[in-house]
Amino acid sequence: MIFGTGIDAQEISAVQKLVERRPRFVDVILTANERAVFDERKGKHQWEYLAGRFSLKEAYSKAIGTGIGSAVHWHDLETDYTAQGAPVLVKHPYDKQYQAHISISHTGDSVHTSVILEDMASLTQPVSSHRPAWLEISASALAHNVAYIKELAHAERFMAVVKANAYGHGLPEIVTAALAAQVDGFAVATLDEGVWLRHFGVTLPIYILGVTPANQANILAEQQLTAIVPSLNWLNEALAALTVAQKLPVSIGVDTGMGRIGIRDEAELLATVQTLQAAVDKVDFQAIGMHFATADGAGTDQAYFEKQMARWHALVDPLDLPATVIKHQANSASALWHDQVIAHDMVRVGAGMYGFDASSGVLEARATQPVLSLKAELVHVKQVAAGESISYGATYTTTEPTWIGTVPVGYADGYARLLQGADVLLPDGQRAPIIGRVTMDQLLIALPTEYPVGTVITLIGRVGQEEITLVDLADRLATIPYEVATGLSPRLPRRIVN
Repeated sequence: MIFGTGIDAQEISAVQKLVERRPRFVDVILTANERAVFDERKGKHQWEYLAGRFSLKEAYSKAIGTGIGSAVHWHDLETDYTAQGAPVLVKHPYDKQYQAHISISHTGDSVHTSVILEDMASLTQPVSSHRPAWLEISASALAHNVAYIKELAHAERFMAVVKANAYGHGLPEIVTAALAAQVDGFAVATLDEGVWLRHFGVTLPIYILGVTPANQANILAEQQLTAIVPSLNWLNEALAALTVAQKLPVSIGVDTGMGRIGIRDEAELLATVQTLQAAVDKVDFQAIGMHFATADGAGTDQAYFEKQMARWHALVDPLDLPATVIKHQANSASALWHDQVIAHDMVRVGAGMYGFDASSGVLEARATQPVLSLKAELVHVKQVAAGESISYGATYTTTEPTWIGTVPVGYADGYARLLQGADVLLPDGQRAPIIGRVTMDQLLIALPTEYPVGTVITLIGRVGQEEITLVDLADRLATIPYEVATGLSPRLPRRIVN
């Protein structure tokens, strides 16, 4: 997968004149090894070389979306030549994440360069774009969900939760659609996911919902990623680790009963706030939040929800917080089904934004729309006689002549082996059962009649009045829709549709 591209052009004579005015410019741009190559060259070849490296490094900074500055400096990049004489980047800041493909072309007094950064993950886990199986991501459904939930929750800000490859939906596609839907920020689970968003060009606030080791506070500050403060000890260690001039943005985590992350002791919480207020030169105290454990349930779960709210008020209300500090409690479930009794500063929404029911049918249906559909084309169709067994283990045997369709989706794509016997949808909305075991890369369906190769089959999604949802699959698998969605393999191409 292509992470980013950058192009740049420079006038060679302008670069030469710049060096005549500022001789140190050569050493600013070139590394020691590149300077040695520059010194070996004479005349116009020397200036072509310098202008080419200057332009190339500008193009690289554009490819990562930051420009030359905090994320990349001139000497972070170094070029050399292959045995065939082609220029190559032998050093760049993200060489463990991205493979750099570069081009340097000279025409008259101009040099033109391009940089394409390819995600290394796509080299180890190729996206199967030539196989007729794919996920469709509806930008209009996502935009509807954002607007609907924000209004329903009376929220001032909508934070889009895009951790775990956007709940399996695909980070590039969901982030693109979410930005178009005018979300106010993003939330992820890990530091690396946050850095990916910055490299993708996201300038909105990005919250890290998981605990980042305190000794990595410098990276958080450099990338301006809002870290959760899970304890006073963590905060003190993070402050000691900071070396960059930028402030570390933080959000205090309050544990009101989830038990995973956060402060639940009143004295520790007060001391944490006081430490933040005393360290205004090092930290940007942005927010304070909590997480509900039972907001997606009913019955006795309401009592625990209320218990968490009471704990929140007991811990947070006595604090003398700046007016700029955002209070955030509502996840998808609480935003969809619970009236908040404090300021609606911000909701953090994952499942609801993707349009699947976080309560798996326990609570009242809301008017969200599924964002994801899984589709594939028939790659083979044949008729078999009665008494023929189908797929591994011979677990299914035909009782009459049957048209069999082969669908190029299997459990390696995240379509679980236990879904044998589930239905898929034909183009006219008819249901067709999966017969025999789901294999690693393929599954078989019983067709009511002969269908041509290339017929589109819907495994998750709507056709006419019929629909197969993530909740439907989760119910068959005795799990939750989150697990089904996040299990969808990266090798499935993701396509944005309207």
